[in-house]
Amino acid sequence: MTKVVVADTGPLIALALLDMLPVLSGLFSVVYVPDGVVIEATQDMYRPGATAILSAIEYKHIVRRSIAISDAYLDLAELLDRGEAEALALAEALNAIALVDERRGRKVATKRGIAVTGTAAVLVKAKRAGEVTAVKPLLNMLAQSGYRLSSKLVNEVLKLSGECD
Repeated sequence: MTKVVVADTGPLIALALLDMLPVLSGLFSVVYVPDGVVIEATQDMYRPGATAILSAIEYKHIVRRSIAISDAYLDLAELLDRGEAEALALAEALNAIALVDERRGRKVATKRGIAVTGTAAVLVKAKRAGEVTAVKPLLNMLAQSGYRLSSKLVNEVLKLSGECD
Protein backbone atom coordinates (compact mmCIF):
# COMPACT_ATOMS: atom_id res chain seq x y z
CA MET A 1 0.00 0.00 0.00
CA THR A 2 1.64 3.16 -1.22
CA LYS A 3 0.81 6.43 -2.85
CA VAL A 4 -1.50 9.30 -2.16
CA VAL A 5 -4.42 9.64 -4.58
CA VAL A 6 -6.70 12.58 -5.30
CA ALA A 7 -10.05 11.56 -6.78
CA ASP A 8 -12.14 13.35 -9.37
CA THR A 9 -15.93 13.10 -9.45
CA GLY A 10 -16.39 10.47 -12.18
CA PRO A 11 -14.22 7.75 -10.66
CA LEU A 12 -15.54 8.55 -7.20
CA ILE A 13 -19.12 8.01 -8.34
CA ALA A 14 -18.17 4.88 -10.31
CA LEU A 15 -16.46 3.34 -7.29
CA ALA A 16 -19.38 4.34 -5.07
CA LEU A 17 -21.78 2.55 -7.44
CA LEU A 18 -19.62 -0.56 -7.12
CA ASP A 19 -19.53 -0.23 -3.31
CA MET A 20 -15.75 0.00 -3.52
CA LEU A 21 -15.05 3.22 -1.62
CA PRO A 22 -14.16 1.32 1.58
CA VAL A 23 -11.66 -0.72 -0.46
CA LEU A 24 -9.70 2.41 -1.48
CA SER A 25 -8.16 2.84 1.96
CA GLY A 26 -6.66 -0.63 1.60
CA LEU A 27 -5.22 0.11 -1.84
CA PHE A 28 -3.72 3.56 -1.23
CA SER A 29 -2.16 5.25 1.78
CA VAL A 30 -4.75 8.04 1.57
CA VAL A 31 -7.43 9.12 -0.90
CA TYR A 32 -8.19 12.83 -0.87
CA VAL A 33 -11.33 14.30 -2.33
CA PRO A 34 -11.38 18.07 -2.91
CA ASP A 35 -14.40 20.12 -1.83
CA GLY A 36 -15.41 20.79 -5.44
CA VAL A 37 -15.60 17.06 -6.13
CA VAL A 38 -17.66 16.41 -3.00
CA ILE A 39 -20.05 19.19 -3.98
CA GLU A 40 -20.40 17.90 -7.56
CA ALA A 41 -20.99 14.33 -6.38
CA THR A 42 -23.40 15.06 -3.52
CA GLN A 43 -25.27 18.28 -4.30
CA ASP A 44 -28.20 16.12 -5.40
CA MET A 45 -28.62 13.36 -2.83
CA TYR A 46 -30.62 11.37 -5.39
CA ARG A 47 -27.56 11.25 -7.64
CA PRO A 48 -26.06 7.76 -7.82
CA GLY A 49 -23.37 7.25 -5.21
CA ALA A 50 -24.03 10.44 -3.23
CA THR A 51 -24.95 8.70 0.02
CA ALA A 52 -22.06 6.23 -0.30
CA ILE A 53 -19.59 9.08 -0.85
CA LEU A 54 -20.73 10.95 2.26
CA SER A 55 -20.59 7.72 4.24
CA ALA A 56 -17.04 7.01 3.01
CA ILE A 57 -15.99 10.48 4.17
CA GLU A 58 -17.67 9.96 7.54
CA TYR A 59 -15.90 6.61 8.02
CA LYS A 60 -12.55 8.01 6.78
CA HIS A 61 -12.25 5.71 3.79
CA ILE A 62 -11.69 8.91 1.82
CA VAL A 63 -10.61 12.30 3.17
CA ARG A 64 -12.26 15.56 2.17
CA ARG A 65 -9.69 18.29 1.67
CA SER A 66 -9.89 21.96 0.77
CA ILE A 67 -7.44 23.46 -1.67
CA ALA A 68 -5.84 26.86 -1.61
CA ILE A 69 -6.71 29.02 -4.59
CA SER A 70 -3.41 29.15 -6.42
CA ASP A 71 -2.17 30.12 -9.84
CA ALA A 72 -2.09 26.42 -10.70
CA TYR A 73 -5.78 26.05 -9.79
CA LEU A 74 -6.75 29.18 -11.69
CA ASP A 75 -4.92 27.90 -14.79
CA LEU A 76 -6.70 24.55 -14.53
CA ALA A 77 -10.10 26.18 -13.87
CA GLU A 78 -9.89 27.82 -17.30
CA LEU A 79 -9.67 24.38 -18.93
CA LEU A 80 -11.70 22.04 -16.69
CA ASP A 81 -14.76 21.97 -14.45
CA ARG A 82 -14.36 22.90 -10.79
CA GLY A 83 -14.01 19.38 -9.40
CA GLU A 84 -11.50 18.27 -11.98
CA ALA A 85 -9.48 21.48 -11.64
CA GLU A 86 -9.40 21.09 -7.84
CA ALA A 87 -8.44 17.41 -8.09
CA LEU A 88 -5.55 18.11 -10.43
CA ALA A 89 -4.35 21.17 -8.49
CA LEU A 90 -4.36 19.19 -5.24
CA ALA A 91 -2.65 16.19 -6.86
CA GLU A 92 0.00 18.52 -8.26
CA ALA A 93 0.52 20.26 -4.91
CA LEU A 94 0.83 16.93 -3.04
CA ASN A 95 2.81 15.14 -5.76
CA ALA A 96 -0.02 12.62 -5.69
CA ILE A 97 -1.70 10.47 -8.31
CA ALA A 98 -4.83 11.93 -9.89
CA LEU A 99 -7.73 9.47 -10.15
CA VAL A 100 -9.35 10.78 -13.33
CA ASP A 101 -11.26 9.01 -16.09
CA GLU A 102 -12.20 11.83 -18.44
CA ARG A 103 -9.88 12.06 -21.44
CA ARG A 104 -9.46 15.85 -21.28
CA GLY A 105 -8.54 15.81 -17.59
CA ARG A 106 -6.05 12.98 -18.12
CA LYS A 107 -4.44 14.86 -21.01
CA VAL A 108 -4.10 18.07 -18.97
CA ALA A 109 -2.68 16.12 -16.02
CA THR A 110 -0.12 14.38 -18.20
CA LYS A 111 0.99 17.68 -19.75
CA ARG A 112 1.52 19.04 -16.22
CA GLY A 113 3.52 15.99 -15.12
CA ILE A 114 0.81 14.68 -12.79
CA ALA A 115 0.64 10.89 -12.51
CA VAL A 116 -2.79 9.58 -13.52
CA THR A 117 -4.80 6.46 -12.84
CA GLY A 118 -8.41 5.60 -13.53
CA THR A 119 -11.32 3.53 -12.32
CA ALA A 120 -10.32 0.56 -14.46
CA ALA A 121 -6.81 0.54 -13.00
CA VAL A 122 -8.25 0.67 -9.48
CA LEU A 123 -10.35 -2.40 -10.29
CA VAL A 124 -7.26 -4.26 -11.49
CA LYS A 125 -5.36 -3.21 -8.36
CA ALA A 126 -8.27 -4.39 -6.18
CA LYS A 127 -8.30 -7.77 -7.90
CA ARG A 128 -4.54 -8.20 -7.51
CA ALA A 129 -4.81 -7.24 -3.83
CA GLY A 130 -7.58 -9.80 -3.27
CA GLU A 131 -10.14 -7.11 -2.48
CA VAL A 132 -12.45 -8.37 -5.24
CA THR A 133 -12.74 -11.82 -6.74
CA ALA A 134 -13.64 -10.75 -10.28
CA VAL A 135 -13.48 -7.54 -12.30
CA LYS A 136 -15.75 -8.53 -15.19
CA PRO A 137 -19.02 -8.25 -13.20
CA LEU A 138 -17.91 -4.83 -11.96
CA LEU A 139 -17.24 -3.65 -15.51
CA ASN A 140 -20.68 -4.94 -16.49
CA MET A 141 -22.27 -3.01 -13.62
CA LEU A 142 -20.53 0.18 -14.74
CA ALA A 143 -21.67 -0.34 -18.34
CA GLN A 144 -25.25 -0.93 -17.16
CA SER A 145 -25.03 2.30 -15.13
CA GLY A 146 -24.17 4.26 -18.26
CA TYR A 147 -20.39 4.36 -18.11
CA ARG A 148 -18.89 4.19 -21.56
CA LEU A 149 -16.17 1.58 -21.67
CA SER A 150 -14.46 0.83 -24.95
CA SER A 151 -14.09 -2.83 -25.85
CA LYS A 152 -10.33 -2.21 -26.03
CA LEU A 153 -10.30 -0.97 -22.42
CA VAL A 154 -12.49 -3.83 -21.20
CA ASN A 155 -10.26 -6.40 -22.92
CA GLU A 156 -7.10 -4.83 -21.48
CA VAL A 157 -8.56 -4.72 -17.95
CA LEU A 158 -9.70 -8.34 -18.18
CA LYS A 159 -6.25 -9.35 -19.43
CA LEU A 160 -4.52 -7.51 -16.59
CA SER A 161 -6.96 -9.08 -14.13
CA GLY A 162 -6.32 -12.60 -15.43
CA GLU A 163 -9.89 -12.91 -16.65
CA CYS A 164 -9.39 -13.28 -20.39
CA ASP A 165 -11.52 -15.83 -22.15
